[in-house]
Amino acid sequence: MASCKCMFGIVLFSAVAMSGVVLAQPSMLPPNITTCEQFERGARFNPYAVVDAMWKIFYFWSNTTEVYPIIFSLAAKKRVQKFRDVFEAVSPGEEIEWHKATLVMEPRPGIEVMFLYAGTPGAFRAIIKHERRTKERPHPLPLIKFADVRMKLVSRFMGMMCCEDLTAFALVRVDEVPKTEELCVLAASTIGYQGYPGRSYISIMNTEKEKEL
Repeated sequence: MASCKCMFGIVLFSAVAMSGVVLAQPSMLPPNITTCEQFERGARFNPYAVVDAMWKIFYFWSNTTEVYPIIFSLAAKKRVQKFRDVFEAVSPGEEIEWHKATLVMEPRPGIEVMFLYAGTPGAFRAIIKHERRTKERPHPLPLIKFADVRMKLVSRFMGMMCCEDLTAFALVRVDEVPKTEELCVLAASTIGYQGYPGRSYISIMNTEKEKEL
C-alpha cells in the first residue's frame, strides 16, 4: 500500500521530480489523531456532487499538498477499461474489482486516480497511475500505487483522509476558496480532523513569494 503522498505533492512518486510542497512531519503519530474510522463515522458522500466543478486543496494536514486545481469525473465504462488495460500491463494477474470503480480524480497532468467503492459512503480503494514521461521511446510503463482513502462532503467542503499515514486534506470548489487564513482555518475545522499541524494554501503562496525575494 502507498499513501496520499502518491496523489498530492508526490513524495513517494518523487517530490524531486515534481513540484510538490514538502513539509516536516512528525515521525510518530500525534496524540488523539483522528482515525479513518472516526473520520468516516456518519459521513455523507455522493460522487455526483463533486463532478460539477474543479476543486482546490485549501488546507492540509500532511507534508505534501497539491497547488493545481483538481478534476473529478465519474468512472465511465470506456475510461475504466482503458485504465484497466494499462494496469494489467503493469501488474498482470492481480485481482481488482473493476465493477466497483466509481470516481476518477486528476490532480495534475500525468496522474490519474481510480476510486473503487469499498463498502460504505466515502470509503474507497484508490489506484494511482503515474505516467513516467521521459525522453525514452517508448515511454516506460507507468507506476501503480494503492491507497485506502476516505472522502466526505460537509456543507460546501470536501474532506479527504488517507488511512495509511492518517494525513488529511480539505477541498472546496475553486470559485469558493476562502480568501484569508482565518477563513481557511474555520472552514477546515468543519471536516472533523485533528492530528498533524495544518497549513493553508495561503501559507504556501507566502512561502513561494519569500523565495522570490
